[in-house]
Amino acid sequence: MLYAFYGADGRSAATHAALVAAHALATAARPATLLRITERGQGLARIPETMPEALCVVEAEPGDLMTFDDPEELIRQARATARDVVLDLPLSWLPERSLREAAALSVVVVGPGAMEERLAAFALGQCGEQVTAGRPAPDQASGAGPEPGSPAPIWLLGAGRAGGGPDATRFEQAMRPLLRRAGAGDGCRFLPVALPAPTRSEAHAVAAGHPLAGTVRQGMLLLAAIEVAAQDPFVASLDSGRFARALGLDPDLPITPDERRLCDRLRDLADALEALEQGGPAPEEMARAPLMESWSFLSGRTRVLAGVSFGHPTITSGRPTLTSDVFATDGRTWARTLSRLYRLGTPAEATPAAGLQ
Repeated sequence: MLYAFYGADGRSAATHAALVAAHALATAARPATLLRITERGQGLARIPETMPEALCVVEAEPGDLMTFDDPEELIRQARATARDVVLDLPLSWLPERSLREAAALSVVVVGPGAMEERLAAFALGQCGEQVTAGRPAPDQASGAGPEPGSPAPIWLLGAGRAGGGPDATRFEQAMRPLLRRAGAGDGCRFLPVALPAPTRSEAHAVAAGHPLAGTVRQGMLLLAAIEVAAQDPFVASLDSGRFARALGLDPDLPITPDERRLCDRLRDLADALEALEQGGPAPEEMARAPLMESWSFLSGRTRVLAGVSFGHPTITSGRPTLTSDVFATDGRTWARTLSRLYRLGTPAEATPAAGLQ
């Protein structure tokens, strides 16, 4: 199989994603080659060419070898091997239709900041419809399939984030309006995983060919997501049941829970508190926040929120919930805890029969 990762802004996030995916292939006893091509002046990562676990890494600038200037020859070389191939490419190669048609999946990796999201959306909009417009789904009534020759959609991966399913959802919610404003439309798809920013030790270990246990787990989740997406790259969204089965898990279990470390939660909280100083949560934030019913504030050494939550990313709706510390609230409609924003429904004193049991 051939997988292509595209990145901008120095491309460190895309290179990390490609390395993690390639290591996952090797861990699954599937020899893999990672081919990283840079633009002039970007520099090479100097990753060892031969790594443990049957992973081979090749880096080159266009012009180092003539074949690297020719996407068609690049595809022929990749297919001539009996190995899985992971391409780490500049975003400027995205309009190369032959590469995207040859790849089982094409993934644009987007960094964690609001500026990275804006720049990625603008770049996708500039690439035009040939890279962002996905084929329509088959007409089930008529039996007509997708229009032949239409380009497959690009899949987006949020990187440098806290990790887990909730962060992947937040990334999609942030990117969709930016893509529409940039003229990229709704043709892009989103992987249901987010790739956390590696610590220095994790980055050194994966580049040296000895990824730590946490990185291996992230790689297996990423590999499962891209392989399930590659089975039908035109699907509107990835079916969570198929994703779970690809990992050998119960489809009803949360696959990628909220994996943010305390430092990640505190950074998110600081950003949220700064935004709240401007007049409370934005309407779009309130719309996607989980709802807390039969709620009350419990005070001890710290103040927490108790109630019954609905729409929480990792807690089953209708279950009694005790939140992390409350840092800001208007006491009526919203509360911001260490972990997330909550919408406040009916308080406990207004529903005496409800509450924690």
